[in-house]
Amino acid sequence: MNTNRKIQRITTRIRRSHERVDKMRRERLNLPFVQFVVLMPYMTAETIKSLVLIPPPKKLCNKPVPDTLQMVTFGMLTRLQQAPTDNDYLKTCCKLVSVLLGVDEKVVASRRAFDVLGCVNMIQSEMERIGKLFQALNTDKSSDEINAGIDRLNFGAFGLVDWYAQRMGIVDHEEVFNTPWARIYQCAKIDHEQGEFEKRYRKIIEQRNKTRK
Repeated sequence: MNTNRKIQRITTRIRRSHERVDKMRRERLNLPFVQFVVLMPYMTAETIKSLVLIPPPKKLCNKPVPDTLQMVTFGMLTRLQQAPTDNDYLKTCCKLVSVLLGVDEKVVASRRAFDVLGCVNMIQSEMERIGKLFQALNTDKSSDEINAGIDRLNFGAFGLVDWYAQRMGIVDHEEVFNTPWARIYQCAKIDHEQGEFEKRYRKIIEQRNKTRK
């Protein structure tokens, strides 16, 4: 009986301890984001890790927050890619939200940490997803192509904009930046798959010609 009471007291103590910790976390997440960031160095690794689970809010700074970045323009996507600032978590997060929602960074910093973190989580998750989609379109380079300097032909976002403009007969590159990124991606995917097919087809023809000789 005494043992059971001891176990019960220990269990109660642990539960109350967890409740205090959860309350402290909730209180911190209700702080303005700029104050929350100041406290982050004093948080446990477990707490920091759990922050990525916060979902995006419906609204932030009186602006609707999208669930995904599926409908944003290529120009918006490019600006989001350029937002991160080395070793400045506060500025990076505020910049990401500022670019997406079109609000001042100082206004973002003054908003509730829970909402800002949720929005940032969505942006970063979507940026990673979209980045993987475009990376998957990179073709394997032959040794001859590498020796010829094909890597020097990577012109980044501007190169993609210029390719799409030529493909669609667009004169003004600004029109491309105002195009949804998903449309540009789909065209790039079509050309990529067409190019991969042509490579496979040429290899089949070359192999067939070798066997005939």
